Amino acid sequence: MQAQAIIEQQQDIRADEIAENTAFTQGSYWQATEFRFDFALFMLMFIIPFSLTVLVPIFILGYWLVSSGIMQNYQQHSRAFNITAWLGIGLGLVIETSGLLVAQHPVSNQVVILQVVGEGLYYVGQLVMSAGYFGLIMYLLSDEKWRKRFAMFAPMGRMALTNYIMHSVILSSIFYGYAGGYFGGISRAPQMLIVLAIIIFQLQFSRWWLNHYAFGPLEWLWRCLSYKKIQTMRKL
Repeated sequence: MQAQAIIEQQQDIRADEIAENTAFTQGSYWQATEFRFDFALFMLMFIIPFSLTVLVPIFILGYWLVSSGIMQNYQQHSRAFNITAWLGIGLGLVIETSGLLVAQHPVSNQVVILQVVGEGLYYVGQLVMSAGYFGLIMYLLSDEKWRKRFAMFAPMGRMALTNYIMHSVILSSIFYGYAGGYFGGISRAPQMLIVLAIIIFQLQFSRWWLNHYAFGPLEWLWRCLSYKKIQTMRKL
């Protein structure tokens, strides 16, 4: 009975993978959107627990970092950020690697609990690594030379909403069937090159745009909606 259950589970997973691949590589825009919408509805059952256990604590932590003055006076806390960087990246790397080893082990395909544990470890490792990256960036910002280097990303950050939506448009055009249709057809290494190319483009585009305009296009729209009046787009 257990073997039969495992076989049926693997068949269901395979069927889902085929449906996903078909929707994204051969389907129209609306078919791909419908698939994503159905998946989003399925994920709703996880959103509340995820929000309460992960997102809310992160928001509270962020609020505390700002309200306590740590972010404004980050140079005075460089040692704490340095410790956070070493612990976060080091420990996160160990946890993530452990999760991958468990999740990718052949036995995990037959024992669901191992798959869950592996993916859980990997996810926790990502959070810990994120804290490490945060600590590393804040520590480096204490150095004048690094502040100048990071300044190149400022225009991209000022157009965060525009660049975020641009990411979706570019990548869906590459991978979804109504455009490029390369979903599942590009390995990880070329994917990294695509991401790097997009970031370089957005860095240059954001800098050019903000040399001529006060806000990014979607940031301008958001401000217009927020203030309920048309904002001046051109730089004064």
